[in-house]
Amino acid sequence: MNDFHIGWYMHPLVHGDYPPVMRKNVGSRLPSFTDEELKRVLGSFDFVGFNHYIALYVKDDLSKLDDELRDYIGDAAVKYDMPFLNPKNQLLFGLKSDFMTSTPWALKKMLEHLQLKYKNPIVMIHENGAASIADPSAGNAPDDEFRSQYLQDYIEATLESSRNGSNVQGYFVWSFLDVFEYLFGYRMGFGLYGVDFNSEERTRYQRHSAKWFAGFLRGGELRPVALPGQAYSQ
Repeated sequence: MNDFHIGWYMHPLVHGDYPPVMRKNVGSRLPSFTDEELKRVLGSFDFVGFNHYIALYVKDDLSKLDDELRDYIGDAAVKYDMPFLNPKNQLLFGLKSDFMTSTPWALKKMLEHLQLKYKNPIVMIHENGAASIADPSAGNAPDDEFRSQYLQDYIEATLESSRNGSNVQGYFVWSFLDVFEYLFGYRMGFGLYGVDFNSEERTRYQRHSAKWFAGFLRGGELRPVALPGQAYSQ
């Protein structure tokens, strides 16, 4: 599946063409590069930026290739398993939830894939974070230890990938404060600082995650003991 999601962009930039599986599945509908276009495309990037929140599980479904009319999803020939959807098909994206768990191993696999298959480019993780559902009855509740734990998990995965040779050079939390989210409006907040949208003043308040992250950036420990037998020093 990486050959469709990541390879769609990275393969031409690094190897000069779309991945072989895309050529095979898409056929003549997939455009070809002219010699001049290849000169412009190959190596034409300074770094790779990704937004990463969750793991999406897939399994083969080659029957989709028998469809006469198909889109990108059909060309990938997979079935999706989306554990972040509840029984009503409502999206719970990066939430504290019994069925939505932190999956930092997925970030490590993505960075390893880029390292091994795409010549280890400079990588910036542009967005990573966890959301909470807006609860008007909760008021200005700063209790979001789950978000601090989530960030610890993913920052640790980023550090481990770097130590294993990945050229990841940047990591950014989404977001500094609650904002209007493209998919969710004001129903979900990803902010280290919360915003009370029921208040005319749109009052901001500091969450637990903001205090933890500020301390970490000032040199504090990632965890009391981040890895077995190894602690990050102050």
